[in-house]
Amino acid sequence: MISHVTPGLARAAELLSALNDGFSPPFINTLSSTTTALADALQNVKRNQDDCARLVEHIPTLLTAIVDLHMKAEPVGIISAAMLFSLGQFTETLAKIYTYVEAQLGGRTLKHFFRQGDINTLLKTSYAGLEQAKATFKINILTGISGDIVQMQNTLDNMHDELLESIVSVTEVASEKNSSIYHSSKISQTRCVLWKTNQIISGTENFCCSSVSLSILPAKPTIFYGREMEVTNILRLLQLPSPRIAILGAGGMGKTSLARVALHEREVTARYETRIFVSCDATNTGIEIANYVGLQLGLKPGKDIKKLVVQFLDKGPACLLILDNLETPWEPLESRISVEEFLALLSDIKHLALMITMRGAERPNQVPWSRPFLQLLKPLSDEAARQTFIDITDYAFDTKEMVQLLHHTDNMPLAVNLLAHLVDYEGITSVLNRWETEKTSLLSVNTDRTSSLNVSISISLSSPRLLSSPDTQKLLSILSILPEGLSDTQLLQSNLPIPNLMECRATLLRTALAYYDESKRLKTLVPIREYIQHRCPPSLVLIAPLQMYIHSQMHLFNRYDGTDQMRELNRILTANSVNIQSILSYCLNSENSEIQDTIECTISFCHYERSIFHARPALMDTVSSLLFNIKNPKLHVQFITEEFRSSISHPVFQPQHLLDQAITCLKECDDSVLESNFYQSAGYFYNHHQNNIPLSIELYEKSLAAAQICGDTILQSKALHGIALTYWRIGDYVRGQRHASEAHKLARLTGNLYHEAGALCADAMCSQQLGDYNIAVKLFYRARDCLAQCGITGGRSNADVMIDLADLHLSKSEYSEAYQIHTNMVQDAALVIDKDTYGCCLLNIAQIDVIIGTPVHEIQPKINELKRIFMTLQDRRAGEATEMVSADLSLRECNHVHAESVFTTYFHMLFGDSAEHALHAIERLADHERWGIQYFDTTFIWAMIYLSYASGLKNKLALHKALACIGQIYLAQHDLATAHNLFTVALEGFVRMGVHHSRGRCLLYLGNIAEQEGKFGKAAELWTGARPLFEKCIQSRDVEKIDAKLANLVEEQVVITESYIYYSNSVPVEKSQSRLAVSLT
Repeated sequence: MISHVTPGLARAAELLSALNDGFSPPFINTLSSTTTALADALQNVKRNQDDCARLVEHIPTLLTAIVDLHMKAEPVGIISAAMLFSLGQFTETLAKIYTYVEAQLGGRTLKHFFRQGDINTLLKTSYAGLEQAKATFKINILTGISGDIVQMQNTLDNMHDELLESIVSVTEVASEKNSSIYHSSKISQTRCVLWKTNQIISGTENFCCSSVSLSILPAKPTIFYGREMEVTNILRLLQLPSPRIAILGAGGMGKTSLARVALHEREVTARYETRIFVSCDATNTGIEIANYVGLQLGLKPGKDIKKLVVQFLDKGPACLLILDNLETPWEPLESRISVEEFLALLSDIKHLALMITMRGAERPNQVPWSRPFLQLLKPLSDEAARQTFIDITDYAFDTKEMVQLLHHTDNMPLAVNLLAHLVDYEGITSVLNRWETEKTSLLSVNTDRTSSLNVSISISLSSPRLLSSPDTQKLLSILSILPEGLSDTQLLQSNLPIPNLMECRATLLRTALAYYDESKRLKTLVPIREYIQHRCPPSLVLIAPLQMYIHSQMHLFNRYDGTDQMRELNRILTANSVNIQSILSYCLNSENSEIQDTIECTISFCHYERSIFHARPALMDTVSSLLFNIKNPKLHVQFITEEFRSSISHPVFQPQHLLDQAITCLKECDDSVLESNFYQSAGYFYNHHQNNIPLSIELYEKSLAAAQICGDTILQSKALHGIALTYWRIGDYVRGQRHASEAHKLARLTGNLYHEAGALCADAMCSQQLGDYNIAVKLFYRARDCLAQCGITGGRSNADVMIDLADLHLSKSEYSEAYQIHTNMVQDAALVIDKDTYGCCLLNIAQIDVIIGTPVHEIQPKINELKRIFMTLQDRRAGEATEMVSADLSLRECNHVHAESVFTTYFHMLFGDSAEHALHAIERLADHERWGIQYFDTTFIWAMIYLSYASGLKNKLALHKALACIGQIYLAQHDLATAHNLFTVALEGFVRMGVHHSRGRCLLYLGNIAEQEGKFGKAAELWTGARPLFEKCIQSRDVEKIDAKLANLVEEQVVITESYIYYSNSVPVEKSQSRLAVSLT
């Protein structure tokens, strides 16, 4: 009975939801939402209830096993890539089961969408997927639906409680705070790695380092930005009784500069009569520190110097003592006790304020440090780094060059300072060029820590804390090629060949060579990464586990690309995208014995980057150069396939050579999947970028045939989608719609939302051209929902849907809505990178500008920019569209010669090649009102051609626009009856389709006819009806025209009314005349 299963499903869905809320593992959110939908659907099943019950009876048990697998994982919620792959397969199976159950509901939609054979296939594959899942998750089910339902409910309830306890334990660990770092023993005591690291954030340092002067107080820094909060916190602590303050952070972060600023603040000088600043970088023991303090106080060195210093300070006035660079004597274990004993003695002096600066994240023991502790210094903000740079150079450089240069510093104050001084001497362009080859050595001319970045970093690397852990440098070398760092989860799961991995992590945190960013990822700053890569880069053996991880992620992407499961995978891949690219680049440029596997993985990654970030990664150029010496036909085909796919954002050179090469290589591969993928990408390229429609269809047909041979339903859907778009382009909308519908069905059967969205868009585009606008809108929004379900809320695919939706608004003359969509996309910083999408949106904005009357001086710069963009992209079709927008502007400004030349040329060129653009050209040529009486014969001929062409295409909008154009011709010839009939038929079509501008024009022309026939009331009614339509589509000239006509009508009304009154006093008036006067009144 279905009623026995649904409670278990609902409870399992709650369990999955809790697991997702606590740990967000891949696929779990999708499983939870699908299970919830399945439980709801089962309650409304009308047909085949027994089949549905048998199909879902074991699903609660399977879901319970999946949750249990995650709870027992180490760390909690993280399972292996192999098990993740199987989980993805089960997620697909569950989606198919839901589709089957949905088809058994009372409605007719899905029942008629799928044939009975499709339903049987779906049922068969669902059972097969369930059996595979039982084997994978080791489920031995002895009882069926008649089993102990109560026991199942108890099991689910118990698991829910255990899961909540796990989440609570994670939260407790996450909230555990430590003033400096987590000790490695704590790490080994917990299975959870979701630590809260707000107290472990790496700090920053300003541009000045320690002074070596002991005789006088160091001066207050004159250039000091971005540390206002830190200064305020120090001043607040210094107001406490017996303040004890530690300024911690990495080398070059500005710890000394911050202390020097606080030293000279007005509140400090007023409170502390004595202020002492001692640099400890030349000391080795506590006694030596005491000697230096004693020298400041005028005491003679001796073996009892500690006692003398303490006595002197204890008897003196309130004093602020700053010990700068205390890490030098404190770090060696043999001197640490001596240093801490001296600090303890100083801490006993009640009126002494003690402040230290130290590299790292640890505070010395035996000192009651004031709370709240100062956080580790972070890098400067972008604005503070920029202002520091400008103040030093005294010149406002080109913003892009300055941003690029400061990026190399990661806003480390010392690096910003040194680079700025070098730019002030050499110029910014020279320094940028030198950085590419010299890196941090560029800032290391001198040999002291205050003026050499390399010296400052090397001091940190020679720290006894670091040297005491030999494997720590291996971890640091790995972090040097990971710009986005690693989370603790990734660190534990990575299987890096480093003993005591978490102890090494703790050492890097203690020395501040690494830090946790706001996303809880362990990272190093750019200058440190550059230094390590140059001096001690990681070996390929060391990063081999990371390579294996990337391979497993790309395998998952290739398997589940476009499915609902990609939502979670996209989140993981996007978070690690920069790291993956860096690792692959490093492996491609190294002596790599597994180079072919790395190349294959790189091509898959480039496919992912293109689909999500709509750009061709530079890694493809590296792969191209490496393939020259590799004889692997499969790799060559994969590379050429991706090159054709990337053509939307990157020109393809020698496409015919690449096509011939791939076809030759395919003969050696005998791989139908590889063959189908290649022909599909080649068909796309020759359709969209070579305008070779026959070849494009031929290539798509080969892709479809290969997909049918290997039985890959998704590949069949992709090929059919490509064929549909090709037919749409040449104006065969009925055939295009048929192929799009078949592609949609196949994608739906396999649960591939990405390709379902593509097929829906193709169907919508054909429906739009056939005049079914309401259907088209629904299909477009359904496509957006599909993309959102598989985790694609941005990127090129979503942009394409929005462009198509904007085009639909444009067809309906909803110019404001279309303009807003394109403007939002142009302003999207991510999309600006994609010149093709940016150019497409800007082209439509320029087209709308022409229509709504934007001044020429605002439109022309856009047209000029479009010409540059499409010339760079070598996009001939977009270049032609740009020329037609320019011609449309010329026509609007009455430059008829240029407009006629362009539109005539492009119509003949595009006829039979691009129906959309050909219709655009002929619509302008046939519009009599825009050309005037001198072009009467020409516009008449074009209007008749327009009617014939639109009729052949079955394009309803174009057909009715052609009728309206012919109506203009007959109106100009004063054939009012024929014109009236033509405008009436056209108006009916525009009303059905909701096309505001054309509807308004028809009403305007019909009003003109009524006026000429003396039906002034009817004319006023028609014009009044047209006015809001013109307002909606921002046609100010037409609004003004109607207002003028209505005003003239009112004037005529007054004259007629006065005449009527005069005439009625002497001559009887006919009733019809009387009604006319009344209507005008």
